Parts: sequence; structure tokens; C-alpha cells
Amino acid sequence: MPLVHPPVNVVQCVSCKGPIRHIDRKPYECAHCGRNVYTSDGLIRPGYHWEIVTGWLTSVETVDVD
Repeated sequence: MPLVHPPVNVVQCVSCKGPIRHIDRKPYECAHCGRNVYTSDGLIRPGYHWEIVTGWLTSVETVDVD
């Protein structure tokens, strides 16, 4: 279950800028407007990837390990 307050690096909704949450076996959705999130929304920034942290979808910088 998501924490009450999302982390600073939470992915934001393209519609209302609300935080995106992840609930087991359901699509990613905005905690404010309920809109589902899709990879076609273009929310994955170059050099970053998504991780689920305490129920929230977060954007994390990708680090190459040599």
C-alpha cells in the first residue's frame, strides 16, 4: 500500500501532475485523478528508468556500472 506522501522523485501524471501509484495487479494510476499511465505517455526521461518504491512509481537515474 502506498505511503500517504509520495517520494520527491515520483512520476507525475500527464493530465493533472498528480503522483503515480502502483497497486498490485493493476495498471499504474494517478493518485489524484485516477488516470491510467502508459509508456506511450512519454514519461520515461532519457537516462532514467522507473522503479516501484513503497507503492509509488519513481523515476531513477540509470547508472552504468563498468
